[in-house]
Amino acid sequence: MKILVTGGAGFIGSAVIRLAVSRGHAVVNLDALTYAACLTNLTSVADSSLYAFEQADIRDQAALDKVFSVHQPDIVMHLAAESHVDRSIDSPGYFIETNITGTFNMLEAARKYWVELGKPENFRFHHISTDEVFGSLPSDTAVLFT
Repeated sequence: MKILVTGGAGFIGSAVIRLAVSRGHAVVNLDALTYAACLTNLTSVADSSLYAFEQADIRDQAALDKVFSVHQPDIVMHLAAESHVDRSIDSPGYFIETNITGTFNMLEAARKYWVELGKPENFRFHHISTDEVFGSLPSDTAVLFT
């Protein structure tokens, strides 16, 4: 089984990759290496035959199509995104381009690849997001458990 992880040089993505490789899974890390990336988090797996790195941006449809074609993943774990809510207030355009258009590009690349494979039932696309999409917690957390 081969897993394509977007945002794999990020904090959570790198942890996912290290765990997957330690469990014997082949992993392709697709990351644009922006402000949140830290390849040193992947030093322990960088030389593994189970690990591959592709520097690409999820806003680049042609690059995504090439990664799918070359690496032929069975599973996609899409974690790539602009992060930090305060940054979205200062530069909302980047968030729209990456988090919305980039995610759409990933879905389109995965759909196209899935169709080319003959629509296998075992292909999976997991979009991992943030708790921020739900907004702030109420000040009375007891409300959550009623």
